[in-house]
Amino acid sequence: MNDTPKHISKKQFEIINKRSDAEKIEKLFELTELSRSIILGQLREKHPEMSERELIAELFKIFYKNDFTPEKLDEIAESIREYKAF
Repeated sequence: MNDTPKHISKKQFEIINKRSDAEKIEKLFELTELSRSIILGQLREKHPEMSERELIAELFKIFYKNDFTPEKLDEIAESIREYKAF
């Protein structure tokens, strides 16, 4: 959905383009972390029985659903669920 008028969208890009590369990257990380937090919150609300590792596996599937086949996504998610750090 794109309901932003073109002149407003143009102004937004002008403002963004005036920022340094470091500022752009910092904002990218902030927005990524915000979206991660929102999605994890939604998953926790919808699936309170899930462990933290299961939630992370589901988050991975949401973030990368367009980058992997469904089979590969399931395979990676399962390895996340089974991962043992130490």
